[in-house]
Amino acid sequence: MRPWLQSSVLAGFLLASWGAMPLRAQALPAHTLHALARGDSVPVKTGRTGWTLAEILRRAATGHPLVEAASGRVAAARGNRTSAAAFDNPLLTYQIENGPFFGAARSPGTSTETSFFATLPIEGLYQRWPRIRRADEALLAARSELVSTQRTVVLDATRAFYRVALAQASVVAALEIEARLEALAAYNQSRLTEGVAAEGDLIRIQVEVARAATSTALEEVELARARAALLPFLGDGTTGRPSLDSLSVNVEDVAPAADTLPPLERFVALARGGRPDLQAARARAAAANAEVSFQRTLLIRQVGLVFGTKRLSGVNTMIAGVTLPLPIFEQNGGGRAVAAGERTTAEAELAWSERLAIADVEASYRSAEILTRQAARLRNGFLARADESRRITVAAYEEGAASLLQVLDVSRAWADAQVLYYRTLFAQRQSQLELNVAAGMEPDAATPAPSAGASGVEPSHSGESR
Repeated sequence: MRPWLQSSVLAGFLLASWGAMPLRAQALPAHTLHALARGDSVPVKTGRTGWTLAEILRRAATGHPLVEAASGRVAAARGNRTSAAAFDNPLLTYQIENGPFFGAARSPGTSTETSFFATLPIEGLYQRWPRIRRADEALLAARSELVSTQRTVVLDATRAFYRVALAQASVVAALEIEARLEALAAYNQSRLTEGVAAEGDLIRIQVEVARAATSTALEEVELARARAALLPFLGDGTTGRPSLDSLSVNVEDVAPAADTLPPLERFVALARGGRPDLQAARARAAAANAEVSFQRTLLIRQVGLVFGTKRLSGVNTMIAGVTLPLPIFEQNGGGRAVAAGERTTAEAELAWSERLAIADVEASYRSAEILTRQAARLRNGFLARADESRRITVAAYEEGAASLLQVLDVSRAWADAQVLYYRTLFAQRQSQLELNVAAGMEPDAATPAPSAGASGVEPSHSGESR
């Protein structure tokens, strides 16, 4: 067979096999991924092509059970704050003295005395402010924990989103390499029929087709697992949640990550003042300190003012007094010791939380820095060079200047390059969201825009022209 005819046959098989690929391979279009990788704007297609990151985060931040549980704790803390600010109710007393027993006669020379008076507890006047301060700090801690829970849930949903996106890209690459190998097997079959190819090459390529089919099946299993990990963030099955097989994600609305990062000191400063877990730890330490003050006020209890009237022999007289217990026996030593121990514990936990927070920021910053630098390198023609290497090797094989083993190796290298590229791209974006959460910022609000000096543009792929 002449070389130009060989090229036409091979190209025809490749085009036919690509057109026969399953529709599930089109879940994450290659041109969309490449455009996003370059930082280009991609027009959003009409019709639903998958769940966007914004939709998933909206669902996760509002309807997640952990967020609802944290909201319940905030409501409970708000109720405790209301109770802490309440004043003690007065006590009303009505009593009769020198009255006869039932059925008995009155003693001679005695008259009945009637008293009516009120006792106003005043211990709440000096116990109220420590109670309020303790309740305020507990409410602040609950609100900070709610924010922390929301951001953790959003970050988990983001990780699940990118896991599905990467699994979809892996399935696309696996299906494409499988289709290309099937086309190459058909090409070698035709050449064997014409007597211009060895049967060993056909057997080898058939083995590679089976290996590629197995690889595709494994990638589809990972896609199913990734979808299962994302499904819980979309509801409980009664609020429009998609089925496992129909779930797909759309990366068209994801903003490109920045090519440069601000200094580490900026993120550390933001974390010290804005991380909700540190705010909650500080609030718990302050609440423990307020509890110590409250326990001290319990040394003198049941203090009250008494005022009322007493009627004796038809004459009304005034009753006034103060009730004050004598603190002869220690009744609250244990309570003060418990409060002091809890304060020490809360302060130690705060110090440890600050250390962990700084370490988390430094680790997240280092990861984002490495991935940002590597993503910038890969944007500079990485996939284009992989495509060009595959094209040259296939052309050489058509001319008899390359072996089948070289074609298989370059095909596997092309598939690995595709998956590696998108794994790095998605990991970079996820790392910057994790850095924002570590610094106490909103995950989605912190996605930086690409810098004006972004590195080179990725050339279009051969697969995009199909």
